[in-house]
Amino acid sequence: MTEATLLIKKIPSDLKGWLAAEALRNHRSMNKETIRLLEEARSLRDTAGKSARDSQSIAGILQAMHALPVLDARPLNAALYDPSGLPQ
Repeated sequence: MTEATLLIKKIPSDLKGWLAAEALRNHRSMNKETIRLLEEARSLRDTAGKSARDSQSIAGILQAMHALPVLDARPLNAALYDPSGLPQ
């Protein structure tokens, strides 16, 4: 694996303070803590799957949902509660 250098400019001071505290808590340098956090974020995104973040997938789900037949045309409140306001 080839290593490269990354310089982060204008990091918000509260984020830098949090990163320093995390590094101290985990007995790492700020550099190593940053690398660990980036690797963790990459892993989470990879395991989430691209289709979960894909707007076309969401649009497809919505389209399929809207294509379902309407079995009860009452408004939501009327379907959930009887005339006295009690749940049905």
